[in-house]
Amino acid sequence: MTVLQRFQSPSIIAILAALIIAAAPGSAAAEQSGAPRPQAGPYTAASECGACHEAIHRSWVAGPHASAASGERFIASLDRAVEQGAARGDCLWCHAPTTLVTGDVALRDAISREGVTCDFCHTVADVDLTRPGHPFELAPGDVKRGPFKFSESVGHGTEYSILHKSSPLLCAACHEYSNAAGVAVLSTYSDWKSGPYPLRGVTCQECHMAPVPGTTVKEGIAAPSLIRVINLHRVVGGSARSQLDRGLDLAISSMSRSGGSAALTVAITNAAAGHPVPGGLSTKSLVLAVGIEMEGGEWRFRSEKVYRRELKDDRGRVLDNVPDLFLRAASVGRDNRLQPQETREERFTLPLPQGARAVVARLEYHDAAAAGDAPAVLVITEARRELSGR
Repeated sequence: MTVLQRFQSPSIIAILAALIIAAAPGSAAAEQSGAPRPQAGPYTAASECGACHEAIHRSWVAGPHASAASGERFIASLDRAVEQGAARGDCLWCHAPTTLVTGDVALRDAISREGVTCDFCHTVADVDLTRPGHPFELAPGDVKRGPFKFSESVGHGTEYSILHKSSPLLCAACHEYSNAAGVAVLSTYSDWKSGPYPLRGVTCQECHMAPVPGTTVKEGIAAPSLIRVINLHRVVGGSARSQLDRGLDLAISSMSRSGGSAALTVAITNAAAGHPVPGGLSTKSLVLAVGIEMEGGEWRFRSEKVYRRELKDDRGRVLDNVPDLFLRAASVGRDNRLQPQETREERFTLPLPQGARAVVARLEYHDAAAAGDAPAVLVITEARRELSGR
């Protein structure tokens, strides 16, 4: 099965993906100077967009872009980063990108708290990754850019944009970032670019903004309302269960029993992700765990293999939370993530005690983004071999 079959995705709209903490030039002194607060600026509230683009707005509200500047985990990371000397604007230019124009780093304006909002993305004219800290060419105003040629609107001007049609650069603006030490804290775009999918014409949006049949505006706004293939603006990230489940395959490819133990080979495949897994920030780990399931359902003799890209500070210590990655990363450590289309075979030997019911292999996704908290654990899938006759 190809990645296109797996995600059932034709070419689709690009939209800014920005659920990370990144950095841009900013002045902490200016933020605290008591200078007059800037006006909200030229951006339109998402609710106003939703008055016409009802289904698209409803999808966006349910996704991570809408909460990019207001989610509890982001706010906690932002506060910690500021405590360590970061300027608020260094984080907000991706999480609340309208602040690039409005300067509202205190997030007083409602438009700032909308996070990665409709009018920001659809008024980006271009992206230039050679401009660190401000890769966007911004053109806020009446003209909204999108993927459809010859479209017209009763509410605003329109312009066809290849950037919004099929370019991964709109995502790369926030998903590719090196810190002051030159360490690639986020390398999702370059990871994708060095893999097999660019030559196949498969972009970020092919997987993360699923195409669905629908109309761009609600009934009665346009006559007639055309049924098109539009994009799911919920923007399903790589940490979502649905993405992980579709992107990864797991199987116990062989198992033999001898002398009260089981030797097994487990195959794990990155079958459809366009970049190494796990992608994004290095707080994330993919864990292959194997163990014995007892008759009572409990697990025993757990053994595991961890796949991760490590970032280290200048003393060689592995960093485990988001602010430290951006502010303190000095080098890249071990990187044993699963590459696109790669199958990795891992071998384990486990004891088989009385009462053993099955040998189980399980894929887990761990995220330790919040400082001091235990990693959030998501079980993706599992494979098992029943132990009959015991």
